[in-house]
Amino acid sequence: MSYRVKMLLTVISMFLLACVVVAAVGGDDLEIKQALPPTLDDLAAVKQIEIRDAGGQVVLNGSFTMTTKPNRDVEGEATLAPTGADADAAGKAEVEVSTKRDGGVEKELEVEVRNLAPGASFGVFVDGRQAATFTTSPRGAAELELSNEPAG
Repeated sequence: MSYRVKMLLTVISMFLLACVVVAAVGGDDLEIKQALPPTLDDLAAVKQIEIRDAGGQVVLNGSFTMTTKPNRDVEGEATLAPTGADADAAGKAEVEVSTKRDGGVEKELEVEVRNLAPGASFGVFVDGRQAATFTTSPRGAAELELSNEPAG
């Protein structure tokens, strides 16, 4: 086999390996976009978030740490910790409330979860009120975005 053929095979093999790694690491998280429900009208004041399984058991929970920016935009973050119902479950949640140039207010809640039961249904509860439901990917992960802005 010539040197050129060996190099070409090496390059092709490395490319295929890289594709497999990318697919295995993060290729199947479900990205779900939904409208922000009216129950979360005052997103800048939220305190707690829970992820509950179909039976209503809390599997992840967290408290938001809120920050008001100099331009009066509000951002918040919460680390979602397991409750014992699913010891390796993990996630995070973020809120953002920002005033647009036209005076409108954009509100967004993002939730990312991993290591939950694969293909299972869960509910997102903010300050005790249900905000959304979602189903995890075959790897037990999901990314959920709730917004008062239309998806585009």
